Amino acid sequence: MEEEIVPINKRLLKSPSEFKKTGYVQKLVSEIREKIEKKGQKIVYNDEELTELILSVCRCNDFDVVVKDAGRHIVVDKNKLSDWVRDKLLPNTVLLKIDEEDIVRLFIFSTEITYRMFFGGTRATVTQKGFRERRRTFESILVDQFTGKLGEVAVKKFLENCFSANIELDWKISEDITKYRSDILNAKKIVSIKTSPTLAGIWAEADIGFDYGIFVKCSVPLHPILQFFIEVCGFSSLLNFAEKRIPPDDEVFRGYLQAIRDRVKDYKCGEFKTAIKCFVCGYFETSNYEPVDEGKELPYFGKVRERRYIIPISELKWTEEDWKMFLEDNNLI
Repeated sequence: MEEEIVPINKRLLKSPSEFKKTGYVQKLVSEIREKIEKKGQKIVYNDEELTELILSVCRCNDFDVVVKDAGRHIVVDKNKLSDWVRDKLLPNTVLLKIDEEDIVRLFIFSTEITYRMFFGGTRATVTQKGFRERRRTFESILVDQFTGKLGEVAVKKFLENCFSANIELDWKISEDITKYRSDILNAKKIVSIKTSPTLAGIWAEADIGFDYGIFVKCSVPLHPILQFFIEVCGFSSLLNFAEKRIPPDDEVFRGYLQAIRDRVKDYKCGEFKTAIKCFVCGYFETSNYEPVDEGKELPYFGKVRERRYIIPISELKWTEEDWKMFLEDNNLI
């Protein structure tokens, strides 16, 4: 009979790159995938994404997957990991296609707010938070804006599709930043929605002054803005323009153009294939927790830079009944 537990070296938990490369971890991921597929579930995450998500589960012992702490190793129950994927990860995953109305809004919003940041139209800064001396580029800020609000779009779709909720997001850009403005405008209470592009993370956050914190992990494409332009035909227009300007005998740049076309050949102009995967991890009520002080060191997080609520994702509320209570408490259904 196949062993249903697996020991994992604690050292690997500190390094996602090492965790992914370890043979027995790769075998574990394959076995979990096979188990879920045999039960008729279609897994949308690839092996690399699934590995990072499983790493986060092992780090915070979500679903009580760690059945023994043996000093240098933890012992993980493969059945409980499979249950976590089937019962929690997959039902709470939202797929967002590039041509969806709110994703198009998000691209436009991210572009406009980035322009305003550079020209002084908002109180936001173009310098990196925590690294004030490091000025960010237009492109990096645009991607940060897109990623930061992506979780809000995912939560809206999740709650509307699964619970027929009415969710209104805040798309307005103002020079005056209201300190405690809810990310869900029509919610009775003040709700913070945080997005993380790090699938292996284990901490959910909310600033002081909010009543609820919702945490979302998103598997964002490496170049989301470029991907958007490829699929809406903007990139093809750029390449066509370049081909008209580059002389036919310029073999070097003709080669570059062909190489670029070869890379994007699987994406036909106007055919929307990219789907961004977002895992709505759950929510917490800030009244049940105390803020974490600035300077405190947290495992797999580092030093806290600003006093705020920070809780393990294993403590988030995520079941169907939990979400119904959240919606009722905020008059959203």
